[in-house]
Amino acid sequence: MKWSRYLQVLSLLSVVLCTSACASHPSIKHVPPEQIRNHIQSLGVVPTSHVIIVDTDKQELYLLKNNIVTQVYTVSTSKRGIGQKINTFKTPRGLHRINEKIGDGIPPYGIFHRRRFTRVWKPRPRHQHYKDYVSTRILRLEGLQHGVNRGKNPLGQLVDTERRAVYIHGTTMEWKLGFPSTKGCVHMSAKDVIDLFDRVPIGTLVWIY
Repeated sequence: MKWSRYLQVLSLLSVVLCTSACASHPSIKHVPPEQIRNHIQSLGVVPTSHVIIVDTDKQELYLLKNNIVTQVYTVSTSKRGIGQKINTFKTPRGLHRINEKIGDGIPPYGIFHRRRFTRVWKPRPRHQHYKDYVSTRILRLEGLQHGVNRGKNPLGQLVDTERRAVYIHGTTMEWKLGFPSTKGCVHMSAKDVIDLFDRVPIGTLVWIY
């Protein structure tokens, strides 16, 4: 009986915590592209001329300029789903901005280690390709919502996207694009990440949901 009562209390506590967490972040939701600027303003942030939207359900990245979708790219987000906490290897939700662009002029499939270019990866047969590399270009992300993707959450857990080292970057396993397969970052093909890199300035806002 005591064990049964314990399970009931534990189940109720889980529901309360989940409900509280969901209610505390009502701003993280699907926002149609034509409404994204208004939504960003509602969060107290001035929209940039370029805005990136990452749709984790469709595995697509949209580039907007002056509220009009100009480019659509196929991407891959975390195979573990969306989430904020460090060491969960999930793709973080919410409003971010690009605070650094790394790799300008590096050849396609150039490999980075700790954001430093090391060498150019040579394509090989898929059955011989065992590791996915950070490659080609890096768009470094900084969370803008305190307690959601910046700093720590109300429970004291680190949820800071920048400190979690979550980027938009190229992949050497392009056959995985279109399906959740990463450890938290947003992966793109070499061609697409170069194109996006060249189109957006530092400071561009990124909405992930």
